[in-house]
Amino acid sequence: MFYQNLKFPKVKGRPFFYTNFVQTVDGKVQVLKNTNDYWPIGSKVDHDVLVELRAYADCLIHGKNLGLEFGEVTLKNLNKPDFKNLRKKLGKKPYLPYYILNRKNSIKSLISELNKKGYIHVLVEGGPTLLASFLKENLIDQIFLTIAPKIFGNENSSTLTLVENYLFPKKEIKNLSLLSVKRIKNELFLHYKVEN
Repeated sequence: MFYQNLKFPKVKGRPFFYTNFVQTVDGKVQVLKNTNDYWPIGSKVDHDVLVELRAYADCLIHGKNLGLEFGEVTLKNLNKPDFKNLRKKLGKKPYLPYYILNRKNSIKSLISELNKKGYIHVLVEGGPTLLASFLKENLIDQIFLTIAPKIFGNENSSTLTLVENYLFPKKEIKNLSLLSVKRIKNELFLHYKVEN
């Protein structure tokens, strides 16, 4: 496993939220048109890390757009026997609950529901607008970020970055503490704690 014996803390009053993204060196997480021409951004190792980080979670959250684009594929992957076996190996229930949020869902009501269901560690995979919403509310505790050795560039707002649709005011800029760095060939795997 890439992250041997990964342990997440418990947070009082709410689940511990972590996120996982892959981006290019120039900070792009998606090209909006012809997305498939630019996908996948990361390597097979990056995909394996995604699967592993999902296996550690008590619940997986996607935003509406990500759910529409990748929801069926995600459900198919969550139901693979290898994934369920990995979860069992980590002491988790084989089935990973999967939520797709839309604008009708408030984050506060979501937290209440997650608490009621006893979810302690929740993986928020995005997209960038959903991640902005969680960061704005100081709800992302750790970030796993793969830097792929690629440069996409940008033209007429045709790409998305890690966080979209919100510019943090100067006093609310998120500062991160680096927990670990791993290098596999030309790819970097960064693990950060968010300092709120």
